Amino acid sequence: MYNNLPPLKTLRAFEATARQMSFSLAAKELFVTQSAVSHQVRNLEQFLGKKLFVRQGKSLSLSSAGLAYFPVIQRIFNILDVTSAKTMGRSSGITRLAVHSSFALKWLVPRLPEFRKLYPHIDLRISMVTKIEVDLDLLAVDCAISIRNDNPQYHFNHLQSEEWFPICSPELYETFERLPLAEALLSFPLLDGGYQNEWRRLFDRLKLELPKDHEMHYFSHVILLQQAAIEGQGIALSTSVLADADIQAGRLMRIPLTLEESPEIFTHFYFCCQKERRNETDIQALEFWLKQEFTQ
Repeated sequence: MYNNLPPLKTLRAFEATARQMSFSLAAKELFVTQSAVSHQVRNLEQFLGKKLFVRQGKSLSLSSAGLAYFPVIQRIFNILDVTSAKTMGRSSGITRLAVHSSFALKWLVPRLPEFRKLYPHIDLRISMVTKIEVDLDLLAVDCAISIRNDNPQYHFNHLQSEEWFPICSPELYETFERLPLAEALLSFPLLDGGYQNEWRRLFDRLKLELPKDHEMHYFSHVILLQQAAIEGQGIALSTSVLADADIQAGRLMRIPLTLEESPEIFTHFYFCCQKERRNETDIQALEFWLKQEFTQ
């Protein structure tokens, strides 16, 4: 039935070597000799008919085939590890948290040292989410920070609701800070990260019409959008979670809104995990810490 499956030993050797980018470190992890790891990787390359690594003296890098193969094998191993641990009623010893990349870069990663200081026994590993929907099994993770709470199989804990507001560079703000907000928005490019409806809601609150020919610059990711705002390329919409670090560092300005001007657009953040796993000690500790960090 499975005619194209290579031996498991070869896959373990490849995964460890690709992750560590070292035959010697992979050998230490697998409790075998370096030559044994190298031999298993060569066996896998022969099985696949492709070179998985580029070897240049002492340096090692993944080939194009290896770059495509590695994330798939790593994901399969993650699924096997998590599923086997659940079947045996054990913890895998690792807690895998899936988060959106913008949230990870701007909010989570700077706080990780504090988490590891408080919980040194928890091996927390971060995975990136690119879609709005979070599928814990498909991602092979234990828990996630999601912006949706509509999966009945999951336990959700509301962490924070974040309101969107306009931002721009300090230099750009100086050019229009004495102008009415409506005039400022109509005078400069608007930066759009796929939420043009939010811009329309803000214009509706201001009782303005967003001109069809107004200069808009589009970005596929909020990190790109925010960097464009830092560079003075226009006015963007963001939240405290995403923009506070840049605002505090003086790279961005939050454009003040009156209560009547606020677009009342919110993103809701939830911690989620499988319902049957919500009482596991490490998952509970992570959930508690995240809630505390959001409320500070």
